[in-house]
Amino acid sequence: MLTKNSGSQFTDNGQIIFPKSDYQKFSYPNPPLGGFTGREPVAMVAPFWDDADFSGGRGTIFYQEYETLYDEYNPTVQQVETWIEKFTNTWSYKAKWTLKVTWVDAPAYPAQWTFGTNTYQAILSTDGSRSYALFLYQSNGMRWDLTQRWGNGVLMGFSSGDGYFENSPLMSRPLWEKYRPDRFLNSKLGLRGLQVYRLHGEERPNYRLKCLWWLKSQPQWPRWNWNQISCPCSWQQGRWDLRFQQVNIGWWGFRGRHLCSFSSWRGGVCCSYGPWGEFQEGFHVQSPWEIDKELETQNWCCRWNDKPSFCILYQQRRPRVSCARYTPPRPAWMFGDPHITTLDGANYTFNGLGDFLLVRSRDGNSSFLLQGRTAQTGSARATNFIAFAAQYNSSGLGPITVQWLLEREDTIHVLHNNQNVTFETNREDPEGPEIFNTTGVLLTRNGSQVSASFDGTVAISVIALSNILHASSSLPEEYRNHTEGLLGVWNDNPEDDFMMPNGSAVPRNSSEETLFHYGMTWKVNGSGLLGKRIDHPPSNFTPVFYDQLINKSLNKLLISECNGERQCIYDSLATNNTDTGLHTKMLFRSYQQMNTSINEYPPFIDGCQEIEAYRGQTKRIQCTSNSQDVTFTLRDHNADMNLFENGTLLWTPKVLEPFTLEILARKANVNLSSVLQPKTVVCFCSAESQCIYNQTRWVGNSSMEVASCKCNGETFGQYCERSRDPCDEQCFPGVQCHPGVGCGACPPHMTGDGHHCAAVEDTFACWNHSCPVNYCYNHGHCYVSQTLGCKPTCTCPPAFTDDRCLVAGNNFTPTVYRELPLRIIRLFLTEEQNASITDVNASVAYRLGTLDVRAFLWNSHVKQTSLPASASGKSIQHWLVTSEFQYRPRGPVIHFLNEQLREAVVEAFLFPVTSESWKSQEPRRDVVFHPISWEDVRDVMALNLSMLDDYFKCNGYKDYHLVYSPQSGVTCVSPCTLGYCQHGGQCQHLPNGPRCSCVPFSIYTPWGEHCEHLSMKLGAFFGILFGALGALLLLGIVAFVILHFWRSSRTRSSYPLDSES
Repeated sequence: MLTKNSGSQFTDNGQIIFPKSDYQKFSYPNPPLGGFTGREPVAMVAPFWDDADFSGGRGTIFYQEYETLYDEYNPTVQQVETWIEKFTNTWSYKAKWTLKVTWVDAPAYPAQWTFGTNTYQAILSTDGSRSYALFLYQSNGMRWDLTQRWGNGVLMGFSSGDGYFENSPLMSRPLWEKYRPDRFLNSKLGLRGLQVYRLHGEERPNYRLKCLWWLKSQPQWPRWNWNQISCPCSWQQGRWDLRFQQVNIGWWGFRGRHLCSFSSWRGGVCCSYGPWGEFQEGFHVQSPWEIDKELETQNWCCRWNDKPSFCILYQQRRPRVSCARYTPPRPAWMFGDPHITTLDGANYTFNGLGDFLLVRSRDGNSSFLLQGRTAQTGSARATNFIAFAAQYNSSGLGPITVQWLLEREDTIHVLHNNQNVTFETNREDPEGPEIFNTTGVLLTRNGSQVSASFDGTVAISVIALSNILHASSSLPEEYRNHTEGLLGVWNDNPEDDFMMPNGSAVPRNSSEETLFHYGMTWKVNGSGLLGKRIDHPPSNFTPVFYDQLINKSLNKLLISECNGERQCIYDSLATNNTDTGLHTKMLFRSYQQMNTSINEYPPFIDGCQEIEAYRGQTKRIQCTSNSQDVTFTLRDHNADMNLFENGTLLWTPKVLEPFTLEILARKANVNLSSVLQPKTVVCFCSAESQCIYNQTRWVGNSSMEVASCKCNGETFGQYCERSRDPCDEQCFPGVQCHPGVGCGACPPHMTGDGHHCAAVEDTFACWNHSCPVNYCYNHGHCYVSQTLGCKPTCTCPPAFTDDRCLVAGNNFTPTVYRELPLRIIRLFLTEEQNASITDVNASVAYRLGTLDVRAFLWNSHVKQTSLPASASGKSIQHWLVTSEFQYRPRGPVIHFLNEQLREAVVEAFLFPVTSESWKSQEPRRDVVFHPISWEDVRDVMALNLSMLDDYFKCNGYKDYHLVYSPQSGVTCVSPCTLGYCQHGGQCQHLPNGPRCSCVPFSIYTPWGEHCEHLSMKLGAFFGILFGALGALLLLGIVAFVILHFWRSSRTRSSYPLDSES
C-alpha cells in the first residue's frame, strides 16, 4: 500500500519516498542487497525497509505533518528541535516543517502465517537549510520471526537521490541484530532504539522559504499609492523627465539601463530599459535605501526560484509597474531676456525687473513655490534672470528650499536650506553628473547646468549661458488646475493663462506692454525666497518692446542667423549681441525637442501576451501594434521560432532549452521601440492530452515555462516518457526478472510471486520427502512443494515452458560472450564556480548517472581547456569531458544510447542541483554548468545494431535467434513464438531445435516439418468415394424408373388408333 502526502510517499514496507513526479510510485518490497549506494533514482528515507504485508487487516500507519514556517509554537516540534540540538550538536535549530510517521504492529509477508509484528517511528525535520531524520524503535516492539526471514534483508538509512547517502551501522551486523534495532545501543547517543541522521551535506539557502517568510510579513494587497506612479515608456522619454534619475542596479542581474524616482508620500519606482531604449520592466520600492532589499526579495521569489507560483504571490504584494498610465510632467520655460512658455504652452516676453512669483501650486499632499529674480541686462533696456528659488512642502517632509545664484563665467552657486551645496562624484556613474542627495531633494550638476528633483514630484533645471540664467520646470499631474503665477493657470486652456492675483485675466493676444503690466502684478513685495536684494534696481524701469526694436533701423547682420525666430531677434537687438540671441534660439529649440520627446510614445504590442505550444507542433501567433509602419523582430535568435516583420510568430518547439522570448516593435521614423515578454509555456509530455498548462516550472534561468504532465496508468516520468516495466521493481533476492514479463519463480522451498517470497507455511510437513536426482533438466532447481502434496517441483530458467525444464519456447535475454564495446561522447562545458577537476568529474558523473536509462560507467578524461575572464570579472572555466556508457542487451539501453543519449545529456545540464541536496564530504556533485546544446555533445564512438549482434549469443537450445526492439532490447526468440508451426501445429523447442506436433483438423491431417502440408484422412477418402458411388447408383435407379414409366405411357395411347383403322 502506498500513502501520499504533500510531495512524499510512505509505504507499508517502511519507506518514506520523495519522488520527482506525482506519477512515480516506488512501493518496492525488496531493498537492494548492498544497501544504499547513492545511485538511487529518488530521495528516500528507510527506517525499516523490508517486505511487510498489511493485507490481512493487521498493521496501521499513522502520520502527522507540522508546518511551523513562522515559528509557531508546537510542543511536538519543540521536542524534536531539542533532540536534534542534543544529538547532533546543532545550535539554534528552528524547524519549519516536520513529518512524523509511525508504523504500528506491522506484520511480515505473508501475514497469514508469519509471526510477530514491528512498531517503529520516523521523524523528518528541516529548517529549510538543514535536514535531519530520527528513527525510533519501540522497546521490544520489533518482533518479526527471524526463522521466517530466509533470503530477506532489511535496510535502514537514507539516500538523497543525488549521490549523498548513509546506511545504518546495523547493516554490517549479523542478521539477528539487524532485525532487532530496538536493542541497538548507539554509543554516540547513549540510547537504545534511536538512530539519528543528518540528511544534508552542507547548508544552503532556501529561497522558497525566504520568499514565504517575506510573503507572510506583507499585507496581501499593497498599501502604497502605487496607482499614481508609472514608468516612462522609453529611455528617451525618461531622460527628459527630471523626476527620474539614472541608477546602477546591474549587480542584481538586472540588465540594461535603469531610472528611479522616489517620493516620500507615494513610494518609489525603478524602471529598466533595453539597448534600444525600450521599456522592459518596473518595480516598486519604498525608498532608495531599500533597493537592495527589494531586489533580493524579488530574487527569492522569482529569479532564484523554479516555481512561477511563488513569483505570482510576490507580484500580488508588489504589482508590476508598467508604463500604461505614465503621464509626462507638464513643462514650462523661462529663458533669454526673459521669454516665458506657460504650462499651457502660451509664449510671451516679460522684461520685468525685480523678484517675481513664477508658479505657486498645491494639492492634497504637497505644495510648491518657484520664484525668480531679474536684473538689467547690461545697459540694455531688457532684463534677464540672475537667480531662482524653489520651495517644496509635503505631508511627510519639512520645507525644502533650493536657490540658484548666477556668478561669473556662467557658474551657478547653489544653496540648500540656506547652506552651500557641495557636489560629489556619483559612485554609481563616475563619468556622469555630480550629485548632492539629501532627504527630499536630489541635485545634479552637469557643467553649467544644475537640476533639482523635489521628492520625485517636481523638477527644476537651471542653466547659465551668456551670463543669463535659463530655467525649465516640470510639474506633476496632481498640480493641474491648482497653479498661479507667471507660468499661468494649468488647465489646458492657454486663453486664461494671464490671470492676475485679483482673479481678472488679460487676453492672450494683448500687446507686449499690456503683458508687461500683467507680469508686474506677480512681483514679490518684501522679502521672498531669495531674501532682500543688495542692489537697488530702479522702480520705474520700463523695457524696450519688440515692436519698438523692429521699427528702428535693423542691423540685418545682427539677426541674420535667427531665421525669423522672434525670441532670437529680440535678444540680439536688445543686447546688440548675436551670441545672446543664438543661445536663446538654441535653448528654445532644445525645450521644444524636450517637449516633443517626452510626449512621444513607442508602439504598443498586442495580441501575443500568452503563448502555449506542444512539442513538434507549429503554433501561429499574430502580434499587432497601435502604430503604423512598425517592424517586429526577436531580440535573441531561436532555432524553434520565426518572427516575421509583420508580427506573425511561428513556434515549433523541438528541444527544451532555456530561452527568454522578447518581441521588439520598432517605429523607425521616431526611433522608438517597445518590447513584450510573453508568457511562454511549452509542453513536452508524451501525449498532448497529458499537458497541464497551469502547473509549470521555469526552464533554467529564463522566462520559458514547461508544463506539468498528467501521466496515465501505464507511463511515468517527468514527461510521462517512460513505460512501466515489471522489472523496474526489484525481484526477491535470487529471482531473475524477465523483461516485459516480470519476476520468475521464488527460490526453492519458498512461495510467492517473485516479488514477495516466503518460506512455506510448514517446513516440517514434507521433511521426509526429497527431489530425485537430476529431476529438473537444464539447470532447473528442484524443491518439494507442500501445496502439491509434497511432490517435487522445478523452478526453471526463463526459456522453458514445461514442469521439468525440458521443453523451451519462451524468450530470454542473450548471453554476452565477449566484452561489449562502449558508447563514448565528448562534452564541452563551462562554469563560473572555480571548480576543481575532481568536482567537475563528480558533478558530471552524477548528472549522467541519473539519466532515465542507467548506462553510465565513468568519465575517462576530464581536462580544463582555458581560463579566460568574463566581462563581469568572473572566471569562466572551460572543460572537456570524455564520458563512457555501457551497452547492455536488456531493456531500452541500446536504443537510448544510439538515438536519445545526446538529447538526454543536453536536458540533464539544463537545471542546477536543487538547493536541498544532501551531500557527503566527498567531491562536490553540484557544480552549476552553463546550459549546453547539441553542438556541445560530440559522438566519439557509437555502434549500430549489426555490429552489436556479434557480441550476443543465445546459449541453450538450437535455432534460438536474436530479435531487437527499442523498448526490450535484444532478446533470444524461439521460432515457436514466430509461427514456426502451421495449420495449428503445436511447437515444442527441444535441445535439437523446434519440433512441430501436427494436429489433425476437419478432414485434413497436417504433415511436414512445419505442418505445412495437408493430407486428407483415409477414412474420409473412402467415405467420400463410397458416398459418391452410392449417389451415382441412386441417380441411375431414378433415371431408369423415369424412363420406364415414360415408355409405358406411350404404348397405351397408340393402341386405339390401330383398332380404328
